[in-house]
Amino acid sequence: MNKSLEQQLYEEKQRGALCSGLSHEIYQALSAIRASSGLLRQAMDKESPQVCGQLGWVFENIDQSTLRLSRVAENLQDLLQAERGTLVPRMESLDLKSQYGEAMALLANGAKLYGVSLEWECGLEKPLFLPADSDWADKILLHLVTNAVLCSERGQVVKVSLQPGETSLVLTVEDQGPGLPDWVKEHLFEAFVGQYDPMGEGVAAGAGLGLYLAHMYAEAMGWTLELNSSQQGTKACVLIPLAQAETLTGAAAEPVLRSDGRGWQESVQRSRVLAELGVWQARKITDEEQESR
Repeated sequence: MNKSLEQQLYEEKQRGALCSGLSHEIYQALSAIRASSGLLRQAMDKESPQVCGQLGWVFENIDQSTLRLSRVAENLQDLLQAERGTLVPRMESLDLKSQYGEAMALLANGAKLYGVSLEWECGLEKPLFLPADSDWADKILLHLVTNAVLCSERGQVVKVSLQPGETSLVLTVEDQGPGLPDWVKEHLFEAFVGQYDPMGEGVAAGAGLGLYLAHMYAEAMGWTLELNSSQQGTKACVLIPLAQAETLTGAAAEPVLRSDGRGWQESVQRSRVLAELGVWQARKITDEEQESR
């Protein structure tokens, strides 16, 4: 066996072991933090409701931080499954008009705090149900919108739309940022390729898993992710085949949504969106600290 190939296989095995170990440790730590925070909040609310109310921002910060760590652990788990070839979608009947509309309502408010206007447009007049993995559909949207927002300057606009085409439903995320560096364009959809300066200068825009995972999710569901970037901005398009789409009206078959039975406020989607907003807020604070130096 070629030595370089042996080395490559060894490195991939080591990376897999690292991702597995890290995600396991993160999940264990998160369980302990959540349990402790919950018990502390209950005890304080019982003994001193006023003080507990005053410290509400502390508990909110803990909740937000645990959501962000959950996002990291989830990405690592998906990366590991992708590299092992075990990343399999759980297909269900999904109304993207409703699901993406709910997510965008929350994201738009978060973008305002970041100083970016997030515009949402949907060209579907009726619900259109498509077979898809609802978690992955969320993650694709969140990865693309996060990239767009974090690459934008204050006062700029990020446009997100969901429009029907002849053969595909098209999800588009477009920003007015500076565009991707040439060396990043050459390695699109590769793991751990973030917006780092190859000479070691500049600031990282993330771990470099967003586009890789979004591409993996899309391919596994039969979707196509395309990305074009220039100095005038970056445009990501997700083509979702309409071949198996079904337009439903009235009270015909109901879609399978994760918020069913628990309500939108307690849904998995809302938790994931809030975790993404936490990433934006953390980046906003970091940027402000750098500007003040």
